Amino acid sequence: MPSSKKLLMISPARERMPGEDFVFKLGFLNLPYLAAATPDDWDVAIIDEDVTPVDFAAEADLVALTAQTPVAPRAYQIADAFRKRGVPVVMGGVHASTLPDEALEHVDTVILGEGEFIWPQLLSDFENGRLQKRYQADTTQDLAGIAPPRRELLPLRRYLPLTLVETTRGCPHKCDFCGVSSFFGHRYRTRPPSEVLGELGSMFGGGFRHGVSQLLARTGLDLPYFIERRLIYFIDSNFAANRSHAMEIMRGLELMDVKWWCHATVDIANDLEFLEMMRRSGCIAVNVGFESLDPEHLRTMHKSYAAGHDYVAAIKTLHQHNIGIMGTFVVGFDNEDRTIFRRIYDFAIENQLDWALTFIRTPYPGTRLFKEMEEQGRIRTRDWTRYDTLNCVYEPVGMSVEELEQGLRALWKYTFSLSSIFRRIIKGPRVHPMFYLGMNMQFFQMTRKWQPTIDPVLHPEKE
Repeated sequence: MPSSKKLLMISPARERMPGEDFVFKLGFLNLPYLAAATPDDWDVAIIDEDVTPVDFAAEADLVALTAQTPVAPRAYQIADAFRKRGVPVVMGGVHASTLPDEALEHVDTVILGEGEFIWPQLLSDFENGRLQKRYQADTTQDLAGIAPPRRELLPLRRYLPLTLVETTRGCPHKCDFCGVSSFFGHRYRTRPPSEVLGELGSMFGGGFRHGVSQLLARTGLDLPYFIERRLIYFIDSNFAANRSHAMEIMRGLELMDVKWWCHATVDIANDLEFLEMMRRSGCIAVNVGFESLDPEHLRTMHKSYAAGHDYVAAIKTLHQHNIGIMGTFVVGFDNEDRTIFRRIYDFAIENQLDWALTFIRTPYPGTRLFKEMEEQGRIRTRDWTRYDTLNCVYEPVGMSVEELEQGLRALWKYTFSLSSIFRRIIKGPRVHPMFYLGMNMQFFQMTRKWQPTIDPVLHPEKE
């Protein structure tokens, strides 16, 4: 085997629904983390098929694939093609970890769990001709000392001007539709703040960069930060889960003159000191999983911890701290009918949500929801490409499959209509309007061509 071995890492593209000609490109960290754990005597390349076609004739000693459920079939196609050439293929990610036997029909080796901790051993076994079928990583690994991801291997200019950063892994909650906790574990694990800030400092250190940028930001014009790619996206399930940990990171962010965006639960609105630190350190957006406007639905999905919070008051408080809200919702509960789409639309307009996306409740394999629906005989298909939260893969109650799917498309179309964008973003409270106007207009561009077959879900007076 040559001294410099070639490793090709591939993130497969998702099959797009008709009319979905816009792809919201954010990038990813899983393969760059794996690349960082690869010994120096390997020549590593990463292909993101969403932006770069896969060269099936590329020279490679080993191919590594990652795939969430909707792209698993495409990952299998890629694996089959390389194995036909005699190139061994390794696959990891949530789907392969959940259904390893299925994956092993197409690949040589499956990684179950977080790959970077067992990756050097796997490569050593490969080099010595003893590659195993399965490599199991546990969910108790300490995150201290983890090598920063090799972002330079990605086509960064092809993505939105965001720098993805991870500060924690795991989640103690057990929402019935979510596979995060089973993959990363049921407890929060944190990276040492010094290591997170060291990674950020290498990219954004040196103090304040442009006084003009700061002056414009005070008027709500954040454009220089986007042009300079000084916008950070913390991809943690809940950036605020460990308060002291997050506070220490935010104190460091104050010195870097950056803007940032994260996921957090709605209860952060009760902690005014925390919100003030978020504002001062440059937070412009929080993605809050509201999921449902019905507390009973939150209990059904085992997310009852959110049911006791006043969503309206929380949104108002976040806006008062100049922090925008990206709200996400789930539809398809058994006692819902078509009026749910109008309720979510009205909620987004009345509370001026800066961004609002709704998805169909999807029973991913390995989750409690999948098991329950399978036992009830309600799973309609195992075509994993349809497990994208935009298609209904189970037998709903209260609506037909068509009503649920077309209602969702109608909701997206109206949520990102020009009138909705004006009422939510331009009319006020104008929280970072340049950022949210750009985000919303990209979805307007995508959805304006959609022609849902069920329009009355948002205009019942037409029925």
